[in-house]
Amino acid sequence: NRWYKYINSSIEHSKSTQLTIKYVYSGEPPDILLNQVKHVLNLTQIYHLNIEQEISINRLMQIIHLLPDLITLKINSLSFYRSITFTNQVFPTTSSIEHAKKIKYVYLEKTHKIQDIYFLMTFCPQMEYLNVECIKNKNIELFLRNILHVINNNRYEYLRLLCIYITKADDQMIKRLNKMIGDEKLLLDYTIHCELYNIYLKWK
Repeated sequence: NRWYKYINSSIEHSKSTQLTIKYVYSGEPPDILLNQVKHVLNLTQIYHLNIEQEISINRLMQIIHLLPDLITLKINSLSFYRSITFTNQVFPTTSSIEHAKKIKYVYLEKTHKIQDIYFLMTFCPQMEYLNVECIKNKNIELFLRNILHVINNNRYEYLRLLCIYITKADDQMIKRLNKMIGDEKLLLDYTIHCELYNIYLKWK
């Protein structure tokens, strides 16, 4: 599923190699998964990462440490709660942060807490597109307002397109969000519309 093609169809075919991780076992020693990733890297470069199960931030950073060429990142969901102790050799934070700066497109399928989104925005500061799910039973105006405040306060200058998945998306919701953004001056030059269950907000 090349989800990022909808956003940018010009990504070179030569950079189409995707690594999909179907299972992440929280109790498993990290070396097992990391060695599998290294084996793949002996054969090809990886530009797109798709993780189909919940993953801890620690484990995610370990994987990204091995992937210096990532353009896109798709995650099922994040976990902050499973802390594992790592040595500096196993958990090289600096390299993973440097590699994450190259990631342009981020897709979080399930949002448990607003902090999930804040982490990804900080971890991938040069992302241009962010696709997230609205937290269940969360007021959409409050949800979007919180995200835009973080974007404005931290000056994420690269991020220009936000997609929010919400099953109740309709034209009335777009009108309410449009009014909120205008009244509170959250954005100046922007467009907002919905397609199916997705709200797309784009700004300059």
